[in-house]
Amino acid sequence: MKNSTLLVRTALGPAIGGTLFYVAGHYLPPTPYWDSFLRVLPAGLVLLAIRPGLPRGDWWWKSLVLGTLNMGLFTLFLLISAQRLPGGVAATLNATSSLVAIAVASVVLKEKIRPHHYIACLVGVTGVALLVLRSSATLDAIGILAGIGSASSMGVGSVLARKWGRPEGVHSLTTAGWTLLGAAVVLLPLSLLMEGAPPSFTGKQLAGLAWAAFVVGALGFALFLSGVQRLPVSQSAPLPLMNPVTAAILGWVAVGERLTALQALGGVLVCSAILLVANPNLVGRFFSKPEPAKVTPSTDDAKQVASSS
Repeated sequence: MKNSTLLVRTALGPAIGGTLFYVAGHYLPPTPYWDSFLRVLPAGLVLLAIRPGLPRGDWWWKSLVLGTLNMGLFTLFLLISAQRLPGGVAATLNATSSLVAIAVASVVLKEKIRPHHYIACLVGVTGVALLVLRSSATLDAIGILAGIGSASSMGVGSVLARKWGRPEGVHSLTTAGWTLLGAAVVLLPLSLLMEGAPPSFTGKQLAGLAWAAFVVGALGFALFLSGVQRLPVSQSAPLPLMNPVTAAILGWVAVGERLTALQALGGVLVCSAILLVANPNLVGRFFSKPEPAKVTPSTDDAKQVASSS
């Protein structure tokens, strides 16, 4: 599969995930622990029903770690921030996961991170802020900490997904399924401890959970995990910036929110940030020194050198 096709397919994951902000605010009950658990468990079971298989060797504990970081803690912190902060603030904090990812990748993977990778992420975060922040946004300390936690969890988790890759001979859906179940193992005792018995849900809330589990969880996460396991972190890190772009478009279409000129500029900046790292050969020339031209001596020059010696 060509790299550009893989990039587009991977970006679809966070683009689908952007619908979670709207769903969390309008459909899910205010029980983020149980919401998180009921998002990952059905999604993992569905993926394993499609491509059954068992982890082998160290992939038992790696599935647990990846599930905890990429879906367990990430989803929990994301839902807490989305329910305690305006969606724009939560989305902007979550967008900083791109900066976390490339910083961690430079240490853990020894990946060569060039200046335009950091610039792209900063441009993307700025674009997200313009796209979704409102002047009337109120801040909540727990919500802000949760937003930072979601960004850090996703950033570190995506780097480890790249470092460990996919087990040889195991389908990507199987890997994603066990990763989701790893998240469920961690979230179940936390849900019981923090929120007690599972709450009763209305039909509307069940519809929201179904969307969060099967569309955002199963489909979106499978697309994203398959890509980050194969792409360099410098290319995959800005892709979660598609998340707030979808959230803004959905707010415009479904809720009737107006898009201002600054918001439109923010959307352009986010897309530009992704293109900046998706085309390193095109952009890299603006940040690298031109190589001196190689001069090939002519035949007459070579003869003069030979005669003088």
